[in-house]
Amino acid sequence: MVFLKRIIALSLLAAGVGFGPSALAQRVPRLRQGMSYADVRRRLIERGWQPVVNPAMVNPTTTTPTVAYLLSQGYSELMGCQLVGVDICTFQFRNRKGHLLEIATVNLPIVPGGTVTSWALRKNSP
Repeated sequence: MVFLKRIIALSLLAAGVGFGPSALAQRVPRLRQGMSYADVRRRLIERGWQPVVNPAMVNPTTTTPTVAYLLSQGYSELMGCQLVGVDICTFQFRNRKGHLLEIATVNLPIVPGGTVTSWALRKNSP
């Protein structure tokens, strides 16, 4: 009976069902282009990802309306924005293992918080 319980537990673990919250917490949530950045940010923080605070954005000397808005929302992980017809902004998060997730958004006046256009996960090298 104990052997059977172990086999079931190992099977659930292999299927990803038996993980505790801390193990699942570091996975990147399912992301899609067009998602609101606010929603993506909330999901990442719920999973244990930490915003990477950009010291240059704590007290910026000059700013654009988009950057000012994003900082007013508490998005200290803002790495910067570049105007190329629209504002393209990048944000960074880090997980417990040191992996870095960079998210790019397009920011339009009708969606000031931005919508996700792309993302990249950079694993921490040993």
